[in-house]
Amino acid sequence: MRKFTIILMMFVSSLSFAQNAPINFEAGGQGANWTWTVFENATNPPLEIIANPDQSGANTSATVAKFTALQTGAPWAGVESAHGSTNLGPFVLNETNSTIKIMVWKSVISDVGIKLVAATGWAQPEIKVPNTLTNQWEELTFNFAGYLNPPASEGQLDQIVVFPDFNMAGRTQDNIVYFDNITFHPASAAPDMPSVAAPAPPVRDPADVLSIYSHAYTNVENTDFNPNWGQSTVVTFVPIAGNETIKYASFNYQGTQFANPLNVVTMQTLHIDMWTSNATTVNFSLISTGPVETPYSLAVTPNQWVSYDIPLTAFGAVNLADVIQFKFDGGTGTQSIYLDNIYFYKAGAVIEQPAVAAPTPPGRAPSDVMSVYSHAYTNIAGTDFNPNWGQATAVTFLNIEGNETMKYANFNYQGTQFASPLNVTQMETLHLDMWTSNGTSVNIFCISPGPVETPYALPITPNQWVSYDIPLSLFTGVNMADLIQFKFDGGNGAQSIFLDNIYFYRGPATSLPSVDENKVRVYPNPVKSGDRVTMSADVDQIEVYDAVGRKILSTTSSVINTEGLDQGIYILRIHTSSGKIQTERLFVN
Repeated sequence: MRKFTIILMMFVSSLSFAQNAPINFEAGGQGANWTWTVFENATNPPLEIIANPDQSGANTSATVAKFTALQTGAPWAGVESAHGSTNLGPFVLNETNSTIKIMVWKSVISDVGIKLVAATGWAQPEIKVPNTLTNQWEELTFNFAGYLNPPASEGQLDQIVVFPDFNMAGRTQDNIVYFDNITFHPASAAPDMPSVAAPAPPVRDPADVLSIYSHAYTNVENTDFNPNWGQSTVVTFVPIAGNETIKYASFNYQGTQFANPLNVVTMQTLHIDMWTSNATTVNFSLISTGPVETPYSLAVTPNQWVSYDIPLTAFGAVNLADVIQFKFDGGTGTQSIYLDNIYFYKAGAVIEQPAVAAPTPPGRAPSDVMSVYSHAYTNIAGTDFNPNWGQATAVTFLNIEGNETMKYANFNYQGTQFASPLNVTQMETLHLDMWTSNGTSVNIFCISPGPVETPYALPITPNQWVSYDIPLSLFTGVNMADLIQFKFDGGNGAQSIFLDNIYFYRGPATSLPSVDENKVRVYPNPVKSGDRVTMSADVDQIEVYDAVGRKILSTTSSVINTEGLDQGIYILRIHTSSGKIQTERLFVN
């Protein structure tokens, strides 16, 4: 009898641990039929359960939740489930379920908050995690491992609260947020390597940079990144989000030996990007003949990339005309650090204009395209690219590698007025190419009479052309049979953006970008990873850039070996034998 009682108690106890999850908003699943209450959101429009508006990315589920964060709502506006057993249900937070994940689709970057509440209202503060992507699905992870369960007098946790757009700076507009697939997982260990690449360095004049290790600049040659100094450190080169990065495992100290002494007297600053999850002390030393070395302590912030810009005056007696080595030290032999973008630089004008033209659009049937601004297709007539809306923006058209490109200088906002309303109901996608060196927030609006306008936030990668293909379904509420205007906004009046290839389209491309007889052809394209790509003529040089603008290969051969290239889209910058520079996209399958 005692044995049966123990088993029964264990069974009842196990029931109390189980929350109703995953919360996936699907028919027959959890969430769709729950009682959700919106709070602190002005008029509190209800949470909607709708068809997934974007099944092209990480979330292919059929049904999601839609939350409209009103501009007039509180920064902490949110939505909460009902107490009791019919929604989330009573449960105990422990090592089996203390990692909570949620998928979000947002047009802005802001915190997402999650809070767990007991039946009496007892709760600890919410945990907030910002999204890092816009206009696509992203999974965020919340670590509740350090959180307590309620005292016995307060009952068990039985409610989840979601803050989809927690922005203490306030909103400049209504923001629609979709969320889905709230799941509970065992406690997870701290990450031991970065999940994202180091920040891309700015574009600089080559005369202003002396690079040791970076894919943004040309590095000094024949550097020995692993001389034998008796260290325990193990040096490897690992891909992080497609970007090669130096890893020091078992780190105690590590040297770098230059093939020839470096003269950096004309430089002013040393830049380093570092990531570590467990190192507590890291020093960097610059060394000249003697040896004469001066250490600089790198302030450590774990689990994120930290950029250091160290004045060369900090290295005291080191002879800057005779730098022979670097050294990192301070490790215990059990830690790891990751390094990228190690270079000297001096003040100079950061390049604020693209050096290459926007990517050439693919060939499409005329019936599948409605072009507003592109030299690849026939544009609609009579468009006013600079209507007077009181903007600070100055619109000009300039030549980049023989290709006319639109520039918005002093950008705060800018409209485009069509001569006649556009009916794009037969189209599926809006395409545009954008380049900026200093823009931090750019939104595009499709506008129909009313006006009815819906923004789309363009994720920014500085100093490279970025191609955006935006499903028209994301411009909710806009009458696609009666488009009268575009609008770009988000600038502060001191920034510049460059635009090209703004067009609506439907269906797949019918061909690769066309080339004239004087251009070098690239074939096969697309190419299977591991196969060779051949140019149709001799070239002086080919540079290969990945999707985030990092140079990963440079060759003087007319043949590229794609072995080692991940699947994706690459940019080829081809220096032809006639002295011209040609830009092509390479598709690796």
